[in-house]
Amino acid sequence: MAQDTLRRNGVRADMRSSLLQLEPRSWDDLTTAVQTAAGTGMGAFQLVWESFSAREGLQSAEFCSPMGLASLAAALVLTPGQKTTVLDPYMRGGEMLAAAYRHIGGARGTMYGETLDGRLQAVASLYLLHLGVRAKLTSTRSDRWPPKGEHGVDVVLTNPPFNMSDAPGPGRRTGSWPYGSPPQGNDNFAWLQYALGALVPGGRAVVVMPVKAGNSVNAAEREIRRALVLGWAVECVVTVPSHLFSATPVPVSLWVLRRVEHPAREGILFVDAQELGTKVRRRRVLRDSDRDAITAVVRPFLDGELCPDGEYAVRAAERGFSAVVVAREIVADEECSLRPADYLGGGNYGAAPDKARLCEADEEAAEHVDMLRLLERRARGTGNGYRTGSGPGSWNEAVLKDLCEIQPGPSYTRLPAAARTADVGTPLVFPQDLVEGRIVDETRHRVPWQTAERFKKFELLPHDVVCVRTGAQQQPALVSGPQAGWLLSSNVMRLRVRPEVGIEPLYLHAYLGLRYAREWMSHRAAATAAPSLSSVALGHLPVRFPSLGEQRRSVALLGELGRRADVYVSYASALGRLRAELAEHLLHGSVEPL
Repeated sequence: MAQDTLRRNGVRADMRSSLLQLEPRSWDDLTTAVQTAAGTGMGAFQLVWESFSAREGLQSAEFCSPMGLASLAAALVLTPGQKTTVLDPYMRGGEMLAAAYRHIGGARGTMYGETLDGRLQAVASLYLLHLGVRAKLTSTRSDRWPPKGEHGVDVVLTNPPFNMSDAPGPGRRTGSWPYGSPPQGNDNFAWLQYALGALVPGGRAVVVMPVKAGNSVNAAEREIRRALVLGWAVECVVTVPSHLFSATPVPVSLWVLRRVEHPAREGILFVDAQELGTKVRRRRVLRDSDRDAITAVVRPFLDGELCPDGEYAVRAAERGFSAVVVAREIVADEECSLRPADYLGGGNYGAAPDKARLCEADEEAAEHVDMLRLLERRARGTGNGYRTGSGPGSWNEAVLKDLCEIQPGPSYTRLPAAARTADVGTPLVFPQDLVEGRIVDETRHRVPWQTAERFKKFELLPHDVVCVRTGAQQQPALVSGPQAGWLLSSNVMRLRVRPEVGIEPLYLHAYLGLRYAREWMSHRAAATAAPSLSSVALGHLPVRFPSLGEQRRSVALLGELGRRADVYVSYASALGRLRAELAEHLLHGSVEPL
């Protein structure tokens, strides 16, 4: 039915392969999710996206813009009931266009969307059609950076990939860069200029940018910022709370740009709204009340309201955040920073600290106390479960190559740096991603999904063990469920236990973390500028192991101690946050010691 719906509306219908990029990777699971979504009303697909995001390790933010962020971007520049053309040149799952459609009231708007991945076009198409949005979507832009604008729209709303290197090809040479040529290693300022180039005169763009783009030290980026400021293109920058995305803690800002020769305001409005938002599990979520608070300050400024610049700071303080209007000649100084905190000094002393943040920190610490009590009661009940042993005399012994399949990652020539991306695709595991026996939740490198299909041989499955192949040896990492389908890089290798050999993968992982095993691997790494351990050498590592029952009891005890240690670490971190929040209140006088 989904395929038919897409075809009837003239949209390419590669729906099955698109949804397979979601986690979990089982087609049956995804079919169930789509069927469930179909019966949940107008918010169906956003509900699916948010549900996937909420589950640990599901990287749905690869193509999903948080609903609150998209709603804020739309509210900053769109007017309900006003006929408007809107473009998202990097539409991900269609969230920005959906927010625009809701804000202006549906039929009054014409929506355009672009993506560099045709499969995401199918996902976005189905989501938007389910909302009743007949958007004009394409994945066939004539060039990555067309020399002349292919659109003339009133508004651009977009959340482009952050800090992503330019794809190989002629695009950077043929692009139109009126504010300066972006650096080859980063497309942030290419997206800003592409958005401006897509506007009609007087049109506005809201572009999601990493906060560090506002004061990066790269000379080309600094000069582009200065040209944007002096060319009247930048009207406002809003820093939003961190941890809005489920897959990355990168703090972001909204840059409000306008294609105009003579702006309504001489200055630039800087807003620091990092204190807003509500914590939901590991994320912060922008609620409607947060959106309304920010727009109550920003929209009058953009609309050219006649009032003293200092009035915006007062209005912001009344709503729990900070704002200031800065003259363009001051912004366009030596560093030309567009980072709000550089002008706000981290906030205005005298405004009362946010009581909700103190309550949040207090509750978080209390939750950890409850968990610690539960784990300690469980530990006392089992007595920690160990006693003096009889030694390994009766244990089995084998070399590693007889216990598991050893698979090195693909060679660098097969998977070079030019094949990687930083934003979408299948994660690649490098040595730096192995931390304390685990693989980090978010890797720094990915490969496009099309490329990943050619490297199935190097996929990871739950309970695989990943070791360093090239580089300094460190503790091997165990693959968890959410990391299924990730790929080995050239610098690591995979161990997959053979089911018939009588050794538990978790036991082998613990064994390889022993000082003896790690020293054995380090000593056998080739003594070159970059130490390298071959799969053949690693295959000769001797491994001792008891019966399966004893292995499982040992792993269970180590796992219980590990969980307790993790909670203590989290508790210490929560106490640190509570101390910082309490200091804000104690030294302001809004609370006092008992």
